[in-house]
Amino acid sequence: MEELLTMPVKEMARRIREGELSPVDAVEAHIRRIEEVNPKINAVVVPRFDEARKEAGEAAERLAKSRDNLPPLFGVPCTIKDTYAMKGYTWSGGVWARKDLKADFDATVVERMKAAGAIILGRTNVPEAAMFNETYNHVYGRTNNPYDLARGVGGSSGGEGAIVAAAGSPIGIGSDIGGSIRYPAAFNGVPGHKPTGGMVPGTGHFPEILGPLRPYCAYGPIGRTVADLAYTLPLIAGPDGKDGIVEKRELKPFDQVDLKKLRVFFFDYNGQAKTGADVRRAVAMAAGALTGQAAMVEHWVPEGIENSLQMWQAGMAQNPTPFLENLEGDEKIKLGREVVRFILRRSKITWPALGAALIEKPNKWLPGTGQKMLDLADDLRRRMSAKLGDDGVLICPVFPVPAPKHHHIWLDLIGIGYSGVINIMHFPATIVPIFRRADGLPVSIQVVAAKWNDHLTLAAAKRLEEIFGGWKPPERV
Repeated sequence: MEELLTMPVKEMARRIREGELSPVDAVEAHIRRIEEVNPKINAVVVPRFDEARKEAGEAAERLAKSRDNLPPLFGVPCTIKDTYAMKGYTWSGGVWARKDLKADFDATVVERMKAAGAIILGRTNVPEAAMFNETYNHVYGRTNNPYDLARGVGGSSGGEGAIVAAAGSPIGIGSDIGGSIRYPAAFNGVPGHKPTGGMVPGTGHFPEILGPLRPYCAYGPIGRTVADLAYTLPLIAGPDGKDGIVEKRELKPFDQVDLKKLRVFFFDYNGQAKTGADVRRAVAMAAGALTGQAAMVEHWVPEGIENSLQMWQAGMAQNPTPFLENLEGDEKIKLGREVVRFILRRSKITWPALGAALIEKPNKWLPGTGQKMLDLADDLRRRMSAKLGDDGVLICPVFPVPAPKHHHIWLDLIGIGYSGVINIMHFPATIVPIFRRADGLPVSIQVVAAKWNDHLTLAAAKRLEEIFGGWKPPERV
């Protein structure tokens, strides 16, 4: 595989700035790769190759005149999840009723990636309304795992995880309210970072996240290396004057963390969803690898974590906007009628989206149960924050198994609590691949820290990447 398709983002940006690499060559190499792999994996659903070539040519002309004051991602290709508004492009979010809708503005993260000099190659696939951890919809179809086409890519940033893993994009931007950056990163064997809630603006994201759910949803990068995540995160972070929960915080440098002072905790079972042997092995390998490199490594299962799924469900049940509204166009959807249409195979709504609308009502009928779980979540957040402090990380599963086969994710669905509870905590988490099975399927873990300690999760993940080798592109898609 040619060097450009495995080159880290920071290195690519440096070479372009110093005139060692043409942005035209960088863009063309990745377009060729997308054209090669996309017919099999269906990750990039709205290409913008002609526009990207034009922008690369303009970047090359600017370089020829001067290399002064170039932005940090100047000439670097990237991809963007289909949930973000991009002016002049369809903005369906996988929803049939929105398939012809075009955005008339750029989401904040899109604006910021453009301002940083990145060249957007296209938009990537998502589950319908971004509400499932397997990526398929009636607008664009299903996305396949580049390591095994019979397996899923996670969701909802599934297209991002797949195209980065397949070496078609150096960096992509996803979003995460229950694992939507972390599942695709883990299932596709690439690093991904869910920032602290309130670090990156969600302005221009569909579905719009409102009310108490806003700090649960985080917006962040999926890339080839952990250093790429750390390089990109500050470029999209900070207030935009529109998303009111975003705080102005100094992002501490991850490469200045003294690992010998880091405290490491780990567990491989939350008491609710049993994990498979692959995931248990990955957690053990990660914890073992840091033994002797960190100040301490200790097994710890936070009391109350066995209610992970219920806490996440209670948090999501606070949504002030009925989920069904995300699926509607000009015509209101009647849930009962749509269920009948689904049974008759005449619906343009997928079962996961329909299921999300159905389970919303029972959650609202049991407000007392939900409040009890929210109170438990607040208590867990306080205790975990105190235990982790400003020098501790937690290594744990992101899902009970590696990428399941298509349609099989339901068998382990209770395991979404491993990721979902981290959103309710507002904590940052970084995904890093640990090993690949004999069949080539990657197995990953997540590194979690207390709020605003993103630098700690990135530092620990970077060390694990160095030890185990990190992302390895598929030998063949």
